[in-house]
Amino acid sequence: MSSSADGTSPRDDPRRRGRRPSPDLPAGEVREWLSSYVYGNITLLSAAIAVGPEQIEHGAAVWAVLATGLLTFLAHVLAHIVAEGYGEAGVARRPAARRAAMREVVRTARPIATSSLIPAALYVVAWIGWLPAAWMQTAAIVVLAVRIGFVGLSMQRFSGKPLTVGALWAGVMLALVSFGIGFAKVLLTH
Repeated sequence: MSSSADGTSPRDDPRRRGRRPSPDLPAGEVREWLSSYVYGNITLLSAAIAVGPEQIEHGAAVWAVLATGLLTFLAHVLAHIVAEGYGEAGVARRPAARRAAMREVVRTARPIATSSLIPAALYVVAWIGWLPAAWMQTAAIVVLAVRIGFVGLSMQRFSGKPLTVGALWAGVMLALVSFGIGFAKVLLTH
């Protein structure tokens, strides 16, 4: 496998792996990735709150969270495809530029789909009977809230700034607000 001029292999490129972005990516891509990450985790947090222990024990919750992640990802990508066509530059864009824009949208939207993997894995543990469904539901909710809670620290890291307690507290507040949104969504829509 070949290396680039800086000694890294193409496999190390976060764009190729779909991992979290590095500080050297353009700010717009990092913003899109963070937006997708927060949105995906809040959406899955709502789904994790909405399922009941019976759904977890019978496996329906596994499919519910996976479907929520995948379908939200597809809706997000579709919305961006539609938005890419807006204006003169969007309509007149060459096919190669359209494909590059779509690759970027899919890459930065991946956190929406991947947010469902941890809750689904936890629900599988309960589905096969290794641990109680209520424990796994609580674990899924806590994991998603913690993922959201670390966004403040991630933003500082992506910005190349030193990590601070203030960023951690901002993430904790974001997690609490996100939990409130998820809980309100379940109350108002189920």
